Amino acid sequence: MNKIIDTGITKEILSGDNHPQLKIVDKLYTVDNRQSTWAKIQEITKSQELDNNEKNDKIFELALGAEEAKEIKDMDLPVENYTYLTFCIMGAISGEDPKELQKMAKENARKN
Repeated sequence: MNKIIDTGITKEILSGDNHPQLKIVDKLYTVDNRQSTWAKIQEITKSQELDNNEKNDKIFELALGAEEAKEIKDMDLPVENYTYLTFCIMGAISGEDPKELQKMAKENARKN
């Protein structure tokens, strides 16, 4: 007899209501945390053709949607906050602490 392992993955997990959200000012932005989106974001982060601003813009667009990404860009946030928001998106997708991701990125940058 085959053993069945219940993963707990249901259709509800894949619905919009179960995606992580980021709160910016007083609005919630739903983050697309699907594996396919994560794979595209990983490609963007490794790209040598894009500068950091272009990478951030593309990550925002993939994770939040084009309209939402434009809305956030139009807020004209300070550079530090805009950069940190990228780590918040990555953390929302991966389930990791954005501050830890930012710390690891800074350490990697110092090594290179």
